[in-house]
Amino acid sequence: MSLTHRFRDLLPLLPWLFIGASVGLGMLSLARVIPRKALHRVQAPLSEWVGPGGGLESPVSLARRIWVPLLNASLWAFAAGAASHPAILVALLSATFASALVLLALIDWDSTMLPDAIVLPLGLAGLVSSYAGITSQSLRDSAVSAVVLLVLLGGLAWMFRRIRGVSGIGGGDIKLLAALATWWGVAGVLIVVPLASVITVIWNLIWRRFRGLDPQAEWPFGPAIVIAALIWNFLITFFPS
Repeated sequence: MSLTHRFRDLLPLLPWLFIGASVGLGMLSLARVIPRKALHRVQAPLSEWVGPGGGLESPVSLARRIWVPLLNASLWAFAAGAASHPAILVALLSATFASALVLLALIDWDSTMLPDAIVLPLGLAGLVSSYAGITSQSLRDSAVSAVVLLVLLGGLAWMFRRIRGVSGIGGGDIKLLAALATWWGVAGVLIVVPLASVITVIWNLIWRRFRGLDPQAEWPFGPAIVIAALIWNFLITFFPS
């Protein structure tokens, strides 16, 4: 294929790349504003919520100002290229879904927090999408999947805390996985969880080896869930069963 043909194929994606990059730039601010407002409502000090990213009071790095817009632009272009009829609606929904996941990863990385203000609408959007026939499951199956995940993972977290005395998985992580279940069902999330577990273990080891970790900082599971979810979304888009 000639360069001219490739350019013609990419031309319809240029607006999506531009909008995705613009949204990505806006997400840098939202990643600080949303968790700060959540903590302000409960009168919790920002200094107590510190992740590997350095907390909500640390400056946004130049690297993040570059890679977040680039990644989000790529996700929006991917959504536009993979969308089926009606393309514009499905593409916007898929792109927004991906951006919400990236935003959650940024917030969790900085503060070990997954705000309900993002997680709950993500689950609601999954229910609405199932009702509209956009996902592969019905509205009933979507709702049941979310409830099953909440009960299953909540029960396991309770048992782990009773036995070990520490939390094995946070409440925000459980709610995020339940929200993903409204999109992909229990089976899809049960693939995402082990993949995310492998990612977070490897990531943690590499980060501690080369970057170190503040003794007061906790290691969040949310970013690994997001990476695994984006990988799974890619696989089911291009390799549907």
